[in-house]
Amino acid sequence: MNKDRYIALGLMSGTSLDGVDAAVIETDGVDIFGFGESRERSFTANEKTALQAATQDALEWRFAGAVPNSFVDAEALVDRVHIEAINTLSADVVGYHGQTILHHPPLDGARGQTLQLGRGQVLADQLNIPVVYDFRSDDVASGGQGAPLAPIYHEALCRYSKLEGKVAVLNIGGVSNVTLIEDGVLQWATDCGPGNGPLDNWVSANGAGDFDKDGCLSLMGEVDHALIVKWHQRDFFARPVPRSADRYDFDVLADLDGVSLKDGAATLAAFCAQSIARDLGLASVERVVVCGGGRRNPTIMAMLELHTDAQVVCAEAFGWNGDMLEAQAFAYLAVRTLKGLPISFPKTTGVPAPMTGGRIAYPKD
Repeated sequence: MNKDRYIALGLMSGTSLDGVDAAVIETDGVDIFGFGESRERSFTANEKTALQAATQDALEWRFAGAVPNSFVDAEALVDRVHIEAINTLSADVVGYHGQTILHHPPLDGARGQTLQLGRGQVLADQLNIPVVYDFRSDDVASGGQGAPLAPIYHEALCRYSKLEGKVAVLNIGGVSNVTLIEDGVLQWATDCGPGNGPLDNWVSANGAGDFDKDGCLSLMGEVDHALIVKWHQRDFFARPVPRSADRYDFDVLADLDGVSLKDGAATLAAFCAQSIARDLGLASVERVVVCGGGRRNPTIMAMLELHTDAQVVCAEAFGWNGDMLEAQAFAYLAVRTLKGLPISFPKTTGVPAPMTGGRIAYPKD
C-alpha cells in the first residue's frame, strides 16, 4: 500500500482504564486534512478488574522471571474490546497502541523496558487491513524513554489550527505529558508526572466512585502542601527532560493514611497541577491547550491557572476533540510508520536521533 493520503483509524486505551477510544483522521503523515468519526467503548467492571489484575501482576513481575499467565487472557480481552470499539468505522490503516501494563524508563545508564498488550496481527486478520502496533519498543531499545509519542501529532494540530507563539499542548490522563510548540514547530516534550491516576485511585479506594466527578471532592478539600513538597523529592522530578513515567511511579496513597477523602483529593489534584507547572516553567508559555480526562476536572484546571502565567484552555476552544487526541495521534503515527517517517525525537523521548517505530501487521492471505 502506497498512497499520498490515508484514512487512518487510531486506537487508544490509557492507563486510567476507562475504555478504548477510536478516531479517524485523514493525513499524509505530515499534515492533517480532516477528521472523521470517533467512538468510545468503555470497559465493563469485569474487564477493568481483569486488566487491573494483570497490571498488578506486571508490577510484581517487573520484567524478571516467567511472564505472568494473566497476560494471555488480558491480551485477548484487549484485542476483543478494541475490535468492538471499531465497530463499523472503516479506514486504510489502523494505529493500535494497545494497553500499557508496565513501563520502566531508562535509568542510571540502563535501557528501559516497556510492555503494551495487543496483537496487531489479530486485528489485521479480523479487519483485513494493515495494522501498525508496538510503537514504543524500538525507541526504548535505542535508549529512548518510549514516551511521549503524541508530540509530532501535536505539532501537526497546531499547524492545522495556525496557532502562533509558544503553545503547550497538555494531556492529562493517568500520567500527564506536555509538548511545547513554537510558531508551529515542535520544540520539546516530556511526561510531567501524575495526571488523574493517583486521584482516581484515591477516590476509588475510599469507595467514592471511579474518579472525582466535576472536581467536586478536590474543590471542597484543603491542600497539604508539605506532602506535595515531599512527593516532589522523588527521583522522577530530578531527572532532566525529556523523561517518561509509569502511572504507578506516583503511588503516594500510603502518605494519606488518616486524611479525609476531600483533603486527600485536593492534595492529589494540586500534586497533578503543580507537577505540570514545574515543566511549563521551563519556557515562557503563552497558552496551554488541555486534552484528556483531566480537563474535565475544574479544580485541576483552576489550580493550573493559579500556578502558571499562561492562558489555560480546553482543546475544544480550537475545535479539537480533547477526548480523542491520543487516538488520533496513533492514527497519524501509523501513517508515518507506513511511510518510514520518524515518530520519536531527541527532544521528545531522548532517543539519540530521530527514528521510526512501530511494527506493521498485514492481513494473511
